[in-house]
Amino acid sequence: MNVEITRHHGQAFLGGLSRVFHCNHYNAYLQMAVMLSEGISGCDPRKLLTEAVIPLVHHLRDEGYSANDLKEEFAFCGFGKLRSMLRGEWVTPTSHYGQAAIMHGKKEPSCFFTCGYIAGIADQIVREVQCKQQGSPVDWFKPEGDVPPQEGFLRFRPVYAEAPPRFGFDGGQAFQTNIDEDGIIQAVAGLPLYGKSGVDDTGLIDAFGVVLTNHFSDYYNYISYETYFGMIKGGQPVNHTRDVFVQGGHICAFNTFGGIMSSPEWYQLVAPHCRDVSDWLHGMVAVINALGWGVWRVEAIDPGHRLVIRIYNSYEGIGFRRIYPRSSETQLSFLNMGAVQGLAHLFWKIDIRERPTLGHEFYSTVFNNPENRFDVQQTHAIATGHAYDRIVAERAN
Repeated sequence: MNVEITRHHGQAFLGGLSRVFHCNHYNAYLQMAVMLSEGISGCDPRKLLTEAVIPLVHHLRDEGYSANDLKEEFAFCGFGKLRSMLRGEWVTPTSHYGQAAIMHGKKEPSCFFTCGYIAGIADQIVREVQCKQQGSPVDWFKPEGDVPPQEGFLRFRPVYAEAPPRFGFDGGQAFQTNIDEDGIIQAVAGLPLYGKSGVDDTGLIDAFGVVLTNHFSDYYNYISYETYFGMIKGGQPVNHTRDVFVQGGHICAFNTFGGIMSSPEWYQLVAPHCRDVSDWLHGMVAVINALGWGVWRVEAIDPGHRLVIRIYNSYEGIGFRRIYPRSSETQLSFLNMGAVQGLAHLFWKIDIRERPTLGHEFYSTVFNNPENRFDVQQTHAIATGHAYDRIVAERAN
């Protein structure tokens, strides 16, 4: 299968669908956040997590993907190795979601995404009957019936904005930096950030100290927003529910951004050009702009006090408008809010330049500690009709 990833205004496309890189920590946390809606009237998180991917796999089939193509892409995008067996059964000898769930201590079958991906290929609903969390050598899936008719959730045509050059917009500071953003984006694009499906390969993407996926942004958006609105409709407080999803971006920043800025690749490609913390921040923003998240632009830096980021064509903002009509609610780019807050924390709550040992305990006791916290809010949103998302992180105490 010839795989071509095309970039369009900061977003990456594969098979005509928007893709974004995210790590195992974010994927596991987001699944857990969706599962918090279990028991709330009108919410069915297990069904949502499974069936949200089926229309996307069907889209790929409509684009001409064969079953073998889809199994190869499963590995290419870092989801693991997917094998079809007799009697309509399937196994994953290695599995991104299986490993992510294990890491977070879950001991029940929880490869919902894989179930949905298989259903999209085979037009059969499958159930995970064996899982590595419970000691099985593989995750095993058995058919349970035909896939019901799927209602497509991508209702609106996305509209992309032309992102301005760095520091070239009204209100942007005239930064002096040694960071070559175009060079960094080109270098990151040249890294082998894909999984392989050969006999001895795992179909996983190990990079920067985390395990990555090149995931469907529409899947992320749909499961996040359907759960968010469902929980609020079920009586949960808006701010509390929003914070649940913003925390996912904060975890992602700690693990993915922190892992990148601790990696040998960073110290080879970026760190030699950095004179101060602002250069480090501009370097990390340049890397982010190679991940399919949109185009990040630094509007303002007050080191230790305030960080303002504009995001043109953010995958959350564009994705929201593909699914829902224009909103009156501004603070809807949950991942971006948590990521900008986490970026401020990496530099001014801790100092990532000192190369601390990152891990769950360090996150819990230091990075997520309320002391020296930065608060975050979203002032502009593509979801409401603005040209960009604007995220402000400010020191709270």
